[in-house]
Amino acid sequence: MNNQGWIAESDQQRSKNGQNAWKLAGASLAVLLAVASAGFAGQEATGGVESRFQMTVRIYNYAGVKSGTLRRAEEEGTRIFRKAGVEVAWLACDVSHSPEGQLPSCETPVGAVVVNMRLLSPSMAGKYSSIQGEMGFAVVSARAGRASDAGVFSRRVEDIAAYEIAFPSQILGCAMAHEIGHLLLGPGHHSLTGVMHGNWDRQSLEDASRGQLFFTRDQAQLIRNEVQTRMEMAQESVTDQPAARESAAVEGR
Repeated sequence: MNNQGWIAESDQQRSKNGQNAWKLAGASLAVLLAVASAGFAGQEATGGVESRFQMTVRIYNYAGVKSGTLRRAEEEGTRIFRKAGVEVAWLACDVSHSPEGQLPSCETPVGAVVVNMRLLSPSMAGKYSSIQGEMGFAVVSARAGRASDAGVFSRRVEDIAAYEIAFPSQILGCAMAHEIGHLLLGPGHHSLTGVMHGNWDRQSLEDASRGQLFFTRDQAQLIRNEVQTRMEMAQESVTDQPAARESAAVEGR
């Protein structure tokens, strides 16, 4: 299993360079504000794919992200996945041990394709010493249907939003889509374009602000394949019968 995320350059190095630059470390997204590049976010994105695949994302808002910001981030994530042909249902899950003020408990539909997204506070992020400084992570697996846990660190979203290029909700929505993308695509699936691009610069943030970051066509196909596979596995777990397979669903796997 690998952790995927965004890692930022130190404040000292940014000051030394005299630029607001972010450095990529490992297989992670970073904001490289000092690098100029062509806008490419939507060039290979799939267009107009009919959504017949469905996925449920359980949200654990440990960071206490404001409801309006989270709602808009979910809408951004929905739009990104819908462009890839996958509909997303977001479920707010209880993160409180107090009987008062609890979020609605998760009620995952039987047989649903489910992944977990945790929005982590600064104090919780400190517990992830092996990925300290990253925007988020996804615990990926080489086995189909196994990867289901990802997270985003709220402080990193705030840090990047401070540059006032994209709204916090847009950055959070893209970050969640990116990490969920890792769960479905598996390890080693950064790209040169779109929301899975491994090297975000100022232009990429501007594209995000315009809603122009999507999965590439190839990524969208792989995501649909994986969601289809998980839907079949979920159906089999409910009915105890093998699901009908579509050859297109496993093409290229």
